[in-house]
Amino acid sequence: MSRIEGEFLTLALEIGLAEAILEAIRGVDRAIAEFPPGPPTRYLQRLAEQRAALRDPSLRTSVALVVALCERRPDLTATIQPAFARLVEVYPDLGWFYAQLPSGDGQASRRAG
Repeated sequence: MSRIEGEFLTLALEIGLAEAILEAIRGVDRAIAEFPPGPPTRYLQRLAEQRAALRDPSLRTSVALVVALCERRPDLTATIQPAFARLVEVYPDLGWFYAQLPSGDGQASRRAG
């Protein structure tokens, strides 16, 4: 893990990434538990894959969850935005997520792409 990734993930944890992951896992677990009995389906397999991805999240998954956190609480954007911008410089494919960050007023920033 690079220093830039580490900085981003440290700040992401400070703003609630671990809690967001736990909440998402609980939601997937609920969906799996409520799934009707019968032979496994493609949807059930996808839920299992989502659960596995949340238990060992990729940088992309972590970034997506950070954006979701900031959408719920736009005031968090100011904390994560500088580290996120540095991350996008190294991983330009994450720019789409960065562009989804809300500003303090809840509007998407659309600064990177």
